Amino acid sequence: MAVEIREPDLSSYEPLVRLRLDRLPRQRRSQAEWPFVHADELDVFAVRAAYVDGVLAGWGTAVRGKWFPAGIGMVNVTVAREHERKGVGGALYRALVATLPSRLGTIGTAVDDSEPESLEIARGYGFEVTQHGIESELALVDLPEPAVGPGITFEDVSSLEFDDEEAVEEMLRDSQTNPEAAEGFVSTLSTFREIGAKVEVEVAAIARVDGDPAAIVIGEIDNGVLGIAYTGVGRSFRGRGLAFALKQYAHRLAADAGATVCLTMNEESNAGIRHVNAKLGYQITGGAYRLRRAR
Repeated sequence: MAVEIREPDLSSYEPLVRLRLDRLPRQRRSQAEWPFVHADELDVFAVRAAYVDGVLAGWGTAVRGKWFPAGIGMVNVTVAREHERKGVGGALYRALVATLPSRLGTIGTAVDDSEPESLEIARGYGFEVTQHGIESELALVDLPEPAVGPGITFEDVSSLEFDDEEAVEEMLRDSQTNPEAAEGFVSTLSTFREIGAKVEVEVAAIARVDGDPAAIVIGEIDNGVLGIAYTGVGRSFRGRGLAFALKQYAHRLAADAGATVCLTMNEESNAGIRHVNAKLGYQITGGAYRLRRAR
């Protein structure tokens, strides 16, 4: 079986997205097409596809976001089920790694946690699991009014524009004690603005305590689904139930904008936000392993 690896015609990436959605039915379309929609925010963006007898058999990307920590690039490969274990994935992986700049010494990837064989293959290439993201879902129906304590206010800040931007930025940085930030994936307002410029509907909410920025929720609506990208509470404001109440407020904003369900993914060990999600009624729907290896 001869496998041809080449750059696909990206004037329409629909066949690539369709293959990924067929192979990974739990994945949302917005996730499958994310690298194409957000290519302008990437320092590195390469796509390679595998063809067997002229028919698409798999594809993958090599990317590096402008907000990534130094030295890391991401490679993701999807192979049609009928072409698994035939060398297609390996050929794609090698071709994609070759596109990464030499300054990148760490390669990351992700594997759906319902795919044990794919995890085995990734480990065979030297990848090790570093995190296990848990995805959970909440239907946006019968949403309660959030309880607001003394001195606490909630604001719709979906524009991500602030009169006190420096204070909000400082709170956002301070709030990032999550495992992703520990690895160096630290987000800023400009990161969220740049990504948000390409989404269907941006949704963001901020909590203030006596006027000071204390917590923030940022997400996006795509095809009726609110995907929460980040929830954070400034360290000095924790223990007041702000994440719980602010997410309730954000749910209502999203429902008013047409969302019917909310999805979020959090690292398995991030007990704080997972406890909040459970109290809010989120149900676990799946997950993904995040893996790393030295180049």
